[in-house]
Amino acid sequence: MDLAEADPAVKRRLRLELAGEAGPEDLAAEVSKRLTAIETRRSRVHWRKYKDFVRDLDLQRAMIAGKMAEQSPALAVTFLWRFLAMSEGVFDLTRDDKGEVEAAFRTAVEDLGRVAVGSGVPGVQLAEEAFRAMEADEVLITARLVEVLLPALDAAGVARLRGLLTERLARKGRPRLGFRVAIQQLADAQGDVDGYIATLAASEVLQPLIGAGIASRLTAAGRAPEALAALKQSAPPAYADLARSPSRVVTSSVGLVVWEEAYLQALEADGQGELAQTVRWLGFEQRLSPDLLRAYLKRLADFDDVVAEDKAMAHVAGTPSFIDALRFFMAWPALSQAAALILARPSEIVEDDDESLQDAAAALQGRYPLAATLLYRALIAVMLRQGRRSWYPKAATWMAECEAMVQLIGDYGAFESHAEFVRKTGPIPSF
Repeated sequence: MDLAEADPAVKRRLRLELAGEAGPEDLAAEVSKRLTAIETRRSRVHWRKYKDFVRDLDLQRAMIAGKMAEQSPALAVTFLWRFLAMSEGVFDLTRDDKGEVEAAFRTAVEDLGRVAVGSGVPGVQLAEEAFRAMEADEVLITARLVEVLLPALDAAGVARLRGLLTERLARKGRPRLGFRVAIQQLADAQGDVDGYIATLAASEVLQPLIGAGIASRLTAAGRAPEALAALKQSAPPAYADLARSPSRVVTSSVGLVVWEEAYLQALEADGQGELAQTVRWLGFEQRLSPDLLRAYLKRLADFDDVVAEDKAMAHVAGTPSFIDALRFFMAWPALSQAAALILARPSEIVEDDDESLQDAAAALQGRYPLAATLLYRALIAVMLRQGRRSWYPKAATWMAECEAMVQLIGDYGAFESHAEFVRKTGPIPSF
C-alpha cells in the first residue's frame, strides 16, 4: 500500500488485481472507471507519458481478456467491444510512431475472438456488434475481426453479419476497407462458392491468383469441370498453350505456383491424372521444381520412380544455369550430384547467389571437400576482385576452411593445389 501511494501505475494495478479477486462485478467497476477516464480525456498524451499510457491501456485490455474473461466471458466480451470502440479517440490523443497503441487494439481483436467462443453471447448479437465496430473503424483496427470471430458465430450469426455487410456494400457511399473480404470469409464459412465468386469483378477473375482461389473452392465443392473452366480463363500467359507447346519456358512466380497447384488439384479431381502428371513433369523440367518432381515420383509405380528420378537428375545436371542446378541438387538433396556438377563445370561458378554458394560449400565439405573448396575459392576470388571490405573476415574463414580440407582432398587432380591457389591469390587483407 505504501508503494502504491507513491506510484499511480502501481496503485491502479493493485486496485485491479484486488477487484479481480473480489469478483467480476468489482473488476468491471474498476475497469469501467479507467475506460471512462480514457474515453473522456481531451488533452493529448505528452511524449514523455507515452509509455505509461500504453502500459495502462494494455493493462486494461489484459485484465478484461484475462481475469474478467475467466470469471464472466460474456461480460468480458462486452468490455472488449467497448475497448475497441475507444480506438479512434485514443489515436487522436497520441502520436503512435512506435505502433504500440495500435498493437494494443489489434491484440484486443484477437482476444475478442478467443473470449467470444463459449461466452454464451448469441451469434446474432456478436454479428451486429461486429458490424457496428467495422462500420465505425477509421483506423483499420478491425481488419481481422471477422476471421477471428468466425469460430464464435453460429449459422444465424454468420448469415446476419453477411447480410449486414452485403446491404452496406449495396448502399451509396464508400464502405470501410475490408468489407468485401469479410463477406468472402463469411461466404466460405457457409460453403457458398457462388456467393464468393459474386463478390469479384469480371476483370478480377482473369487474374491467376484469384482464378486459383475460385478453382480451389470449386474443386473442394465437387465441381472440378467448373474449376478447370475458371483456371482456363485465368491462366498465366506462359501457361495458356502448355498442352500445345510443352517446350515453352514458364517463368516461376507466386501467381504461377498457386495457379498451377489449383490446376493440378482440379485435374486429379476431374479424373485427369495422366495429364496432371504431364503438367508436373513439364513444370519440373522448365523450372527445376523439387516439389513438382516429388509429387510426380510419388504417383509412379515401384521401380518406375527410380528410372524417372535418374532421368530427372540427368536433366538437372545438363541445365544451362549452373546456379539453378546447384540449388536444385542441394534442395533435393543430392549431394553427390551437386559435387559432380561443380567438378564438371567449375568455370560456371559465378557470384549469382552468394548465400547459395556458401550454404552448398558448408554442406559439401565433409563428404566432398574438393567441390566445397572450389566453391570457397570462387567466393574468395569475387571478394578480392570487387574489393568487398565487409567480406574480408568471411574470406579469411573460407581460406581457413580450404586449408583444413587439404588433408581430406589429397589429390587435386586437374585443379591447382591449395598452396598454388594461395600464391596466386595473395594474402587476405586484414582490415
